[in-house]
Amino acid sequence: MDHRSLIGSQFLYLSKKPLMRSLLAFSVLLLASLPASAQSDTPCNAPLLPVARDTCSFVTVNTAGALYQSDPANGGLAPCAFPGSPDVWYAVIVPPSGAISFTTREGSITDAGMAVYAGPCTAPVLLECDDDDAAGFMAVVDRSDFPPGDTLFIRLWKAAGSGTGTFELCAVESHADCRVATPICETTRVEGNAYGPGSNQDAFANFCDISEFQSHWFTWRFLSSGTFWFKIFPDSVAPGFYPDYDWLLWQDNAPGFCSAFNNNLPPMACNGSSSTGPSGETGLDTSGTSFSVPAGPGNPFCPILNVNAGETYYLLLNNFSTSSTGFTLRLGGSAVTDCDILTSVASATSTTRNNRFDCYPVPARERVYLRAHVRTQGYTFTVLDLLGRTILPTQALQPDTYLDRATIGSGTFFVIIGNGEWREVERVVVE
Repeated sequence: MDHRSLIGSQFLYLSKKPLMRSLLAFSVLLLASLPASAQSDTPCNAPLLPVARDTCSFVTVNTAGALYQSDPANGGLAPCAFPGSPDVWYAVIVPPSGAISFTTREGSITDAGMAVYAGPCTAPVLLECDDDDAAGFMAVVDRSDFPPGDTLFIRLWKAAGSGTGTFELCAVESHADCRVATPICETTRVEGNAYGPGSNQDAFANFCDISEFQSHWFTWRFLSSGTFWFKIFPDSVAPGFYPDYDWLLWQDNAPGFCSAFNNNLPPMACNGSSSTGPSGETGLDTSGTSFSVPAGPGNPFCPILNVNAGETYYLLLNNFSTSSTGFTLRLGGSAVTDCDILTSVASATSTTRNNRFDCYPVPARERVYLRAHVRTQGYTFTVLDLLGRTILPTQALQPDTYLDRATIGSGTFFVIIGNGEWREVERVVVE
């Protein structure tokens, strides 16, 4: 069966033929790479808004000169945010993940309404309407169940009264549900916090009094056994003031974790404390005393973990303060995380791995050289075997560092290079 998606007066036509599919994919990529033009007063003329992969790129919405239209061809009467003021439209093409967060932030308009519709553009079908779930009184729609490749239409207006003005809109891939968790293997920076709760209510005050508001899922697995900790460092919203982040951590003990997940599944650790470390941080630390810290003042840390090679973990972060701001997630400990997860997990990710070091040749016969793409001052390296046993203890990295078979023997090894804030793991083979 063939499918058509109407945008304005043009059809994008998807055929079963591989050539036509390739042409469609090229067209979608081309359109998505173009900046969004001025918004439209009708859905069929709505300009295409690119869906960012990991960082919001906001466009300015201006309702001046638009009309309020509530006939069926213009979405009917929106069921939220007190419609009645002039509304405008954008369109997006759903990425392969099916997960998008549409979020708004204040301009001259500080209270906005948003409705998301499926096509056709001549008779839009309402999917969701929102009033105040973003920061302040702004609107957000965050879901992971949109059909990939479909065209969606976004309707926007000044809420709670008449009038026109400006505010900002962005569309970014969401990681607010388990199945679209971001795979990571090292310290990760997220410029913009997830803006909503996704399609599922993954936390509903069942554990550590945590309910889901603005969430981001992560997943990682271990190559070797050892200790493990993580810490979330939120961006400050004012000097010395940080958003309140809560979190829940699960170990994936069976295949299909995300498909079987529900909010009644007990986590192995969770922390809902409103207290934080000196830089707003929470997570796993040696100062932790309990694996279940409820809401309210309390220890912002749970104890560090002892983990085993091959184990996979899922972390749900929740921005209780709904500040829509970014954070840094730091990973540490003696256990080695597996960076192959970045390519083996079938989901969109906000993490890209930029190697600062190379180990060559692989395989090696006599020596493995460590080539640096940055200054080596302050960096150390450690060598582990496949079982996570230390072969060479931690020592300073020099510009001419190499590993000799006479010292480490033959086999497969992991070389861990880091500087306390950052870590890279390289796999080497010595024959």
